[in-house]
Amino acid sequence: MSRNLSRRTVLGFSAAGLAASLAGCLGAPTPLVTYDLIASAQAASTSRRLNRAVLVVEPDAIETYDTNRIVVREPGSILSYLPDAQWSDRLPRLIQTRMVQSFQDAGVTNIGRPSDQIDANLALAADIRAFEVNAGQERLATVTLAVRLVDDWNRRILAAQSFSASVPLGNLNAPTVVAGLNQALDTVIAQIVAWTASRA
Repeated sequence: MSRNLSRRTVLGFSAAGLAASLAGCLGAPTPLVTYDLIASAQAASTSRRLNRAVLVVEPDAIETYDTNRIVVREPGSILSYLPDAQWSDRLPRLIQTRMVQSFQDAGVTNIGRPSDQIDANLALAADIRAFEVNAGQERLATVTLAVRLVDDWNRRILAAQSFSASVPLGNLNAPTVVAGLNQALDTVIAQIVAWTASRA
C-alpha cells in the first residue's frame, strides 16, 4: 500500500510540475493599456432657446460596442478588437459622461443624467451607430451617433438627427487610434451640444 501511495504521490508531483512548466511557457496574459475619452473641447459657450432641463440618457448600442474594448472593422466587415488597449469604462457609459461634461463646459445649464433625479422636461437619447477604426485601405476613426430629443412627459420625439465624423489615421497603433476616435467624438459631441441647445 505504501508503494502505491508513493507512486500516486510521484505522479501527482509530476502532473503539477508539468502544469507549472506549461504555464511558464505560455506566460501570463499581457495586461491591456487603459485609455480615456475626453470631453469635447469644441463645444464653445452657447445660448439656449428655452431653459428646460434635459436628461442625457446612456446611449443604446449593439453588443459589439457595449463593451470597454476598442472596435476594429477589418476588410470584409469583420469586426475585432484592438488587442492591446481598452477604454476606462463601457463605451455607452463613457460617452454619456463626456456628453454631460461637454454640455456643462459649454455653459448649458440644467443638464444631468437619470441618476441625478432632477425634474426634467426633455431626454436626450442616442444610438451608437459607429465607434470604430476602419483597418482597410482607407484607415479611418469613425464615430456616428443618432440622437433624439424626447418630451419626458408624453414620450413624443421632438427632433432627431444623426451626427458623424471621421479622422484619417497614419497607423493603427493604440495611441494613434485613441487620438483619432477622441477627435471624431469631439466633433460629434460639439455638434450635438449646439443642436440640442438650439432646441431645448
